[in-house]
Amino acid sequence: MPEVEFICLANSRRPGGRCVAGLRMDGKGWVRPVNSIGGTIFRQQYTLDDGREAAIFDVIRVSLKERFPQPYQPENWIVENEPWRLVRRLTLSEAGTFLSSNISTSLCFPGDQSDRVYAAALAQNPVAASLALIEPDSIQWHIKPNIKNRRQTRAKFELGGLPYDFVITDPEWEHRLEALPLGVHNRIDAGVSQEDRLLFTISLGAPKGGYCYKLVAAVIVLPTT
Repeated sequence: MPEVEFICLANSRRPGGRCVAGLRMDGKGWVRPVNSIGGTIFRQQYTLDDGREAAIFDVIRVSLKERFPQPYQPENWIVENEPWRLVRRLTLSEAGTFLSSNISTSLCFPGDQSDRVYAAALAQNPVAASLALIEPDSIQWHIKPNIKNRRQTRAKFELGGLPYDFVITDPEWEHRLEALPLGVHNRIDAGVSQEDRLLFTISLGAPKGGYCYKLVAAVIVLPTT
């Protein structure tokens, strides 16, 4: 029953609960705590011992039961049924230093710039990683109807000269962007200045309708002042 501490870099919406993930403080990479049934983390788990839900920059201690890698998510660990403990919250300065040394300069997920991958293809060729922290070269907010004609919040961005357009599943940023009308908007329309550093946690989601979708699981702002 190993205990690990990780810095929370995603508390992302998923059906029935959340997907929480972060970087281990011991330098051993990403970890995604999951349940053995469905993988979804529920409120009683992602609510910490101080009564708040896990948030970006929280350093959290969890008890892990066993590795539970999936072809689409090799970082998964089943968690014990014990409270998650808040160790501390990183300052912006500490977070900036920590994150700068863990930024990926490219996305190595299959499917090129597409926002999805066939789940069946991943069953044959599992991914080496399903999580990445990136600092896009340019960012726009893309609000559009989805296939069910419901509002969908997306991020259009470039990384390494390549364009991407992924759904945002960060609940805080879905709420922050809900006043924007349909269309494409600049980063400043969400109150993010050009001087602020803007990072994304990118995640490959669990299979849905035969696909695994590439998601912006967290939007992270590091103010310059």
